[in-house]
Amino acid sequence: MKNFIELFVDARAVSTPLIAVRTFDPASTIRNVRKALDNEHAKDKNYSDATNTPLISWDAIHGLRGIGEANGPGAAALNQMAQLADIMLATTVDLATALGVLEYATENVIAFIHNPHLVWEQDKRTIQGIWNLRDGYKANGNMAVILVDVGATLPAELNQDTLILDEPLPTRDELKTIITDTFNYAAQEDKYKACKNAATPAIVKEAVEALVGLPAFPAEQATAMSLDKISGKLDIEQCWDRKRTIVSTQGMEFHQPKDILKDMYGNEGFAKFATRLMEGEFAPNVILRVDEGEKQFAGNGTDSSGSTGKLLSEFLSWIEDNKVIFTLLLGVPGSSKSWSTWCLAGQYKKPFIKFNVAAMESKYVGEGHRILRENERKVEAISDKKIWLIMTANSLNGVPPELISRAQRGGIFFFDVPSEQEKIGIMKLKIARYGLDANQPLPEMNGWTGRDIDNCAARSQMLGVSLVDAGKTIVPLMTSHRQEMEELREYATGRFLSASHEGIYQKTDVPQSQKNVIQPVVNAGRKIR
Repeated sequence: MKNFIELFVDARAVSTPLIAVRTFDPASTIRNVRKALDNEHAKDKNYSDATNTPLISWDAIHGLRGIGEANGPGAAALNQMAQLADIMLATTVDLATALGVLEYATENVIAFIHNPHLVWEQDKRTIQGIWNLRDGYKANGNMAVILVDVGATLPAELNQDTLILDEPLPTRDELKTIITDTFNYAAQEDKYKACKNAATPAIVKEAVEALVGLPAFPAEQATAMSLDKISGKLDIEQCWDRKRTIVSTQGMEFHQPKDILKDMYGNEGFAKFATRLMEGEFAPNVILRVDEGEKQFAGNGTDSSGSTGKLLSEFLSWIEDNKVIFTLLLGVPGSSKSWSTWCLAGQYKKPFIKFNVAAMESKYVGEGHRILRENERKVEAISDKKIWLIMTANSLNGVPPELISRAQRGGIFFFDVPSEQEKIGIMKLKIARYGLDANQPLPEMNGWTGRDIDNCAARSQMLGVSLVDAGKTIVPLMTSHRQEMEELREYATGRFLSASHEGIYQKTDVPQSQKNVIQPVVNAGRKIR
């Protein structure tokens, strides 16, 4: 499959007049196009390089201006257009006016139009103005390059006449170049000579992992800010922090969990499945978690605006097109569905992203769709398209069947109330975590989930009381909402995989607790297989 630059060169070779480039970094796009022109000139001296090609840009602040030298081909071509149109260049901050000037381009011109999607919603003339360039530009070998956001869509009037290209985020090889260039640039000054040869393969590899998923400019800035030029050392953790800030956008939070599988207890069936996947041939590079899916996708068929349904449709297509491994974790609230995935990411040192599709909705038509596509592109770049999507749910009411069906590859697991042994194991972990007396009696934990046990230990620490006394303040869902919980457990019987053990889930009676005394905590938690 051809890359962005190859597709661009092919389009120019056949005089494609209108191209829309969906990009995270318009400046990087222009630099890459200029490099492409120079590369083609190196192969064929009759091919105009970037210096001799009339390059023009438009943005809402500067209007039309030439790219390159003040008296270069771009500026000269633009002045000629303005004279023919009898329009002062200062007035071209108005996009409709600027498009009228661009109609007078003679030949071989490449005009970059920045963010027209921010204008055409309010000024429909711009749509007509862009379309008016089509025939004249085709005849004279000119090209209008529309630079839009990665999630933007074109107006219907332009869609069929415009070639749409997606410029990907920098590859790992391109990031290597950015990182080594930053070291080499710093090393040019004698006082920073420690940077010379400091970009070792090991350091560059770590930095690439930290920066993959960022556009070129912020990746370069993050490297420069994290580089101690005096010592020549790169702060990898600071690079991760920078990515965490940039990647965490509307509906998406980036994390690096420190908790591991030893910090959870029970759910052996799911843990074994996850361990085999993470250590196998198809191990994912990122874990993407959608919490409480029954709430996020509720109303997708009844939403009068249609926005929820469109987001779901885009999300389903993305899962299918990218062969995303999708697992559904259904179960009693508080049964460690979310905690298991968190510890799993920490165990294997994988980026962990909370993905909230509902939070990507917007009051503006089409905006939520754009945000979702942009976030999907970021996940693809971070993961090299090796993605494990895990959705948790406390009920399947509201979860669309077409979404459930896509979880068959990654499995649907049911998380039940923990067994008596699991509850004791979880309590050992919580006693250690909250620094409690390991020899005190346990409360009765009838119907408790992992969250109830955590709440009991936390209250014991917070109130300065024993676990038994703290346990008297716990009312588990199996008591307050017993009917709903029993209906959920009954529904799951024979339908889904058991998170507690390998095989199909079968409902059993909720175990009754006996009074116990916990021995001093030694190696609490599971053994890592």
